[in-house]
Amino acid sequence: MAFWKKFKDAMTGASVEGSMRDLGMANEQITLDQILSLADLVSTICEKLVEVCKLYCASAYEAMESAAAEMDQLESKADGMRREILGGLSARGFIPISRVDLFRLTVGLDKIANFATGAADRIVMRRFDLPEEVNVALEEMAETDLRAVRKLRDVIMTMRTDMAEAAEMSEEVSRIESLVDDLYVRIYSILFEMDTDFKTFHQLKSIIERLEEVADKAADNAETIRLIAIRHMEVE
Repeated sequence: MAFWKKFKDAMTGASVEGSMRDLGMANEQITLDQILSLADLVSTICEKLVEVCKLYCASAYEAMESAAAEMDQLESKADGMRREILGGLSARGFIPISRVDLFRLTVGLDKIANFATGAADRIVMRRFDLPEEVNVALEEMAETDLRAVRKLRDVIMTMRTDMAEAAEMSEEVSRIESLVDDLYVRIYSILFEMDTDFKTFHQLKSIIERLEEVADKAADNAETIRLIAIRHMEVE
């Protein structure tokens, strides 16, 4: 009986379909593991961003510059991981999840690293003093960015085993992103009331714009995961 079942499967293509499915799932898992490792690194970069902001507010400039230099090195590592993941997407065979969605998620994570490092670079570009309320809001903005990125990392971890739960969790990233938007508006409003020079105005504006982009990109990535989950559940 076992022989005839194998023969029937071979004739109908059932075993071939199963092998293709298994191979696709293996390729998908490899890629998702790589993306999770990239998300871990991006979280570390955002942790360093919080450190840079706190050191700036404490006027610990040498330590701040050292932390920002570490961020640059980590961001270069993230670029290398992005290239490796995208290269694997091109080289591997069948993958159940759309390659376009995985491409978008990978590039989106790398953009978070770029904006976080860009914010730190602009903080160390030129030393300047800000009102205490701005310093407090700046730290809070960086810390809220980190919350959004950590939650995104958790969503990516969850999507490897439970797409429905990942889709539900992704909503929290968008909620945190809206908190960053509120902080951006608060700092920007204070900025217009400050009696300051053009260089300081432009530098702070550049910093908070990049801090806002970190959360925006986290929310964009969460939306990509939500779409992946919806498509996955439709197929099931």
